[in-house]
Amino acid sequence: MSTTSENFISKFRNWIRQSLYIKIASIGFIIILLMIPNSIIKNLIHERNYRQQEVISEVSNKWGNTQQVIGPVLTIPYKTFYENQDGKKLEIIKHCNFLPEQIEINGEINPESRKRGIYNVVLYQTSINSIGYFKQPDIKKLGISEENVLFDKAFIQISISDMAGINDKIKLTFDNDTYRMESGIKKMNGFNSGVKIPIKLNRISKELKFSFDLNLNGSHFLTFGPVGKETLVNLNSTWGSPSFMGSFLPDDRSISKEGFNASWKILDLNRNYPQSWIGEQQNLLQSSFGVELIQTVDEYSKNLRSAKYALLVISLTFLVFFFFEVINKQKVHPMHYTLIGLSISIFYFLLLSLSEHIGFNLAYLISSTVIVGMIVSYSLSIFDTKFLTIVLLGILSSIMGFIFIILQLEDFALLAGSVGLAIVLASVMYYSRNIDWNNVGKIV
Repeated sequence: MSTTSENFISKFRNWIRQSLYIKIASIGFIIILLMIPNSIIKNLIHERNYRQQEVISEVSNKWGNTQQVIGPVLTIPYKTFYENQDGKKLEIIKHCNFLPEQIEINGEINPESRKRGIYNVVLYQTSINSIGYFKQPDIKKLGISEENVLFDKAFIQISISDMAGINDKIKLTFDNDTYRMESGIKKMNGFNSGVKIPIKLNRISKELKFSFDLNLNGSHFLTFGPVGKETLVNLNSTWGSPSFMGSFLPDDRSISKEGFNASWKILDLNRNYPQSWIGEQQNLLQSSFGVELIQTVDEYSKNLRSAKYALLVISLTFLVFFFFEVINKQKVHPMHYTLIGLSISIFYFLLLSLSEHIGFNLAYLISSTVIVGMIVSYSLSIFDTKFLTIVLLGILSSIMGFIFIILQLEDFALLAGSVGLAIVLASVMYYSRNIDWNNVGKIV
């Protein structure tokens, strides 16, 4: 090979090593490659979260799932007649349904926390007392002849979504008679599971009073249906982080670390089904409302949010090293950038594994301390002066602290992030104001 060719190759290699634009392109390429481990950590977070949901579902199935209580509903069969093609008169049994004039529900929710491996499952046991009354059923209002009504076949139904959560026998007091409720609900009006009992229907009393108690195990949330012409619900619990859900929010509520109290008052005008009807087509499951016992500390959602900022953390860290190269003439090899980027990726694996055992905040402190210490120690072999290493320590600590603050400010995360990035950009513009980018031919 001629000397001229060797000189050209040598100059070309030096240009590649020293060109600012090649360095920028190589840094960008490294950042793109580092999104691969970031994608892996996101998938791992989803996988661990899915495993947690499996454990919660498994424990809840054995203890009691979400509970939805709707009722009571008074159902009365009646006979209708029609003629078939042969002119023969046939009888069909249909049903008419009546809802309470008023129902008052008082419930106490006692939360329990169960551990399964490294996962925590929130369960509850609730004691519910319901009292109220029906008006004397107005059969004529529905256009039914009383002679066709089977008053002796009337029955009461209460829908309970998860029968496995029933802890005690259910006694219904109806018009001064006491009944033991039985399983085997008639699937009508949206009811899929629950209890029912045939009752003696007093045709003289204007008000048919009732009361019953429920002792249920459940998980996640507890809801009720507004079946009364006036429905009153009062709930209290020692759980300090409730989420009120469904079609109606409580009229009054108080929440503290010691627990919560909430009360609802709902009228028949607030829902989309009547007080009485013929047939089985009304869906009483709609318009339900209640409370969910939420876990305020969701380690996996915080880990996922943290991983979404990986691109920002890597980019800001590389930006610091790049400006040290340009302003202080400190040579940083692409392999240095790669190892530094990988250490940041390791931060998210470390954060996930630690947070499952000691909580997110402490895990973040330990993980960020380890990784920042690793990068700063590594930079001692890159930079000529300890001053740059000290500056790097301060900047990296600020970056990790900035991300932590954003993660804590869920409602104001966008605002804090926007302000923070604006400050970063302003700082970059300020410290690079004297650089003549047109004449920066090489870094060193």
